[in-house]
Amino acid sequence: MTRALTSSSFPPGPSLALTAILAGLLPGSAPAAYAQAPAARMMPDGSRDLYLGIGAQRAPRYMGSGERDTDPALLLQMQWSNGVFVSGLGAGLHLIEGSRLEAGPLVSIEPGRDATGRQRASGIGGIGGLDLPSLGAASPASASTTEVLRFNRVKTSPQAGGFLNYYLNENLRLVSSLQYGSGNNHDGLLLKAGIQQSIAAAAHHRVSVAASATWANASHTRDYFGVSSATGGVPSYLPSSGVRDVQLAVNWNWEWSTRWMLASQLSVTRLMGDAADSPLSERRTGIGLRTGLAYRF
Repeated sequence: MTRALTSSSFPPGPSLALTAILAGLLPGSAPAAYAQAPAARMMPDGSRDLYLGIGAQRAPRYMGSGERDTDPALLLQMQWSNGVFVSGLGAGLHLIEGSRLEAGPLVSIEPGRDATGRQRASGIGGIGGLDLPSLGAASPASASTTEVLRFNRVKTSPQAGGFLNYYLNENLRLVSSLQYGSGNNHDGLLLKAGIQQSIAAAAHHRVSVAASATWANASHTRDYFGVSSATGGVPSYLPSSGVRDVQLAVNWNWEWSTRWMLASQLSVTRLMGDAADSPLSERRTGIGLRTGLAYRF
C-alpha cells in the first residue's frame, strides 16, 4: 500500500503530455499557480482516484492588474496508489513517503503571455490547493496600462523540479518545491515554501489554510515584470531576483456524496520587492476566488 493525495491537500500534482493537452482547453485566465505536491494518504494497491469538474473563477486580469475578470475554470485531479499524481497544470511522483517526510519529482506548465498581457491555459486547477490563479490574465490588459506600457511576450514553458514536504503532525505540514524552465530562455527559477493546516470542520466538510512565499530569479522576474519598451516617457524596467509574492489561501471542500464535491478556494496574494515596484503592477494585492462542482470517477 502506498500513499496518494487527499482532496483537501496542497496543490498539484503524472503525465506532462496530458497536462499540456488540457492546457489548451480554456481560452484564458490567470497565470498558473506554482506547482506544489499534494498531501498523501494510504490507498489500496492498484487503486486510483479521479476528480473532474467545472466552475468559475474571478481574479485580476494579469499579475498586478487593478482590474478583475470572471472566467470558466476546469478542475482536474488524479491520483494513483503507486504515488503518481496530477493536479491542474502540475504532475509528479511520491518517491519518498515516510511517516513525516514526502519528496519526489515535479513538473508543470507555466503559461505564456502576449504583448497585451493576455495569458492562456491557467484556468485549470486541482481540488483544494494553492494552484488558484489568484494573480493572472484572462483578457487583454486595461487600456490605461497598454497605452503606456508594452508587455514582454513570454513563451509557454514546461518546468521541472521537485518537492519536499515535512509533517509536524497529522494535519500540519511544511511544504517546499523548486521549479526550473519558465520564461523565454527557459531559465526561470521558482522556489516556493509554505505551511498548511488541514481542519475537519464538520461532517462532509474539509477546510485547509495555507500561507506561502515564492522566490524568483532575475530571468523569471524580468520576463514577467520587466518593461523592455515603452511609450509616454516611461523608462525600461529590469527587476532582479527576490521574493516575488506571499500568499494566504483558504480551501473549502464540501462532499455532497461519495461522488460529488463542491470545491472552493479564496486566496490573497501580495506582490513583493521588484515585482511590486514594476510599472506593470497597478495593485500590489490581488484577491482570487474559484469554486466548482467536481465528480469523482
